[in-house]
Amino acid sequence: MKIKNSKHLAIFTGPFLDLVLEGKKTIESRFSKVRCAPYGVVKEGDIVLMKKAGGLVIGEFTVSRVETFNNLNETSLREMAEKYGKDLCADADKDFWGRICDSRYATFLYVSKPIRYDKPFPFPKRDKRGWVVIKQSSVGIQRSLFKEECD
Repeated sequence: MKIKNSKHLAIFTGPFLDLVLEGKKTIESRFSKVRCAPYGVVKEGDIVLMKKAGGLVIGEFTVSRVETFNNLNETSLREMAEKYGKDLCADADKDFWGRICDSRYATFLYVSKPIRYDKPFPFPKRDKRGWVVIKQSSVGIQRSLFKEECD
């Protein structure tokens, strides 16, 4: 039995959305103090819809690989900065490492096939979550997201 890939909605701030779509940012990272999505939820082949904070969904990418990290501390974050900083485009935000210094969990999503939509669309979301797993029951919200499941 073939397991269908999941779809996710990721909220982007700053320059990071454009950097993904331009192919410059090759790893999308999500850090958190507690274990929450996308940690342990995203898998290779999943589709991530990219929504600008307070704006429209303007593109997507396919996850080609996932790495998760836990029990982060100052030393492990420093090692991440050295090893992954360029692929994360961390320098695009001078406070990047400072904002995530209290994080205990991280998910690194390797970006494949970034696509900028010709017609961006709204996605009804009113909470502060930066990551949403899109359930198939939400098909009525945006049927085109699940075209293959609905046909």
